[in-house]
Amino acid sequence: MMRRSLTLIVVAAMVFAAGCGIIEEATQTVNFAAETTNYLQTITNFGQNMQTMAEQALTDLNARTELKEQLLALQEQIKEYGALTVPDYAKDLHQSITEYNAQLNLSIDTALTNIEQGRAAFDATGIPDTINKINELLNQLNQLTPQ
Repeated sequence: MMRRSLTLIVVAAMVFAAGCGIIEEATQTVNFAAETTNYLQTITNFGQNMQTMAEQALTDLNARTELKEQLLALQEQIKEYGALTVPDYAKDLHQSITEYNAQLNLSIDTALTNIEQGRAAFDATGIPDTINKINELLNQLNQLTPQ
């Protein structure tokens, strides 16, 4: 009787532990999807406003400071996104985004240099093209998300 009770307790503990793993994996998947969607939307929003911000930054010191702060904040978000825990099913998507992030990060460095030198912020940076590629990934991700 004692042996049967002990066996039942061990089996119950194993089932519970396996269930926790499934729950943890599901939570990780939901977190990754939400973080990725939010991150990509932030990039998209920046892309929609960047030309206006760049034009204002040429003639307005406050706008220039604001643009530099936004670019630095974007670099920080790129870094944070790179540190996300990625579920196995999303490794390829994450790798694509990470590659675009590396391009975007270098382009932001160029934009910051342009601003410091009084040139148009996004001249010869490639930022618009990179953001367009990131938008394509966002569209693909949105197609995978149930409506």
